[in-house]
Amino acid sequence: MGEIMQKIIIAGVAVAALFAGQASAQALQVSYPGDASMDCAAIAAEGARMDQVMAGANAQVSKANGSAQGAGLASTVAVEGMLRTGMLGRVPGAGMFANNMANMAKQRAAQVQAQAQETIQTATTRKALLAGLYSGKSCDAVPAAPAAPAEPAATPAPTGL
Repeated sequence: MGEIMQKIIIAGVAVAALFAGQASAQALQVSYPGDASMDCAAIAAEGARMDQVMAGANAQVSKANGSAQGAGLASTVAVEGMLRTGMLGRVPGAGMFANNMANMAKQRAAQVQAQAQETIQTATTRKALLAGLYSGKSCDAVPAAPAAPAEPAATPAPTGL
């Protein structure tokens, strides 16, 4: 019975480590001091980066939700297995431990979703600011065509009269 409990604890620690995430190194801001000095290409590149940031945040939400669903399913299977083998009655707290791990995964998914929503909101606002800069610098204006060199006046052809 001690070996089984040890395996349950190891599995629980592994699941907890799986869901422990690191905070992002630098928080996204709506504007930065050098934004006004960016040229049109830099503004367009930063707009594309905001699209990537939003896609990454959406992917994190999907991954966290999938992990929470997987942990919930694993908890259900573990409790059912312990119930059928009679271990649930012999190891006090085993079912509660499995349920707590599933609840931790759900809480982590909710945290990730809240952080992702904040990131998406900031990226959307930054993209709107960049669109204003892009328009304000006339980046979307069609460049004027270079003036064609003036053709020399044609001299009339001599007539044979």
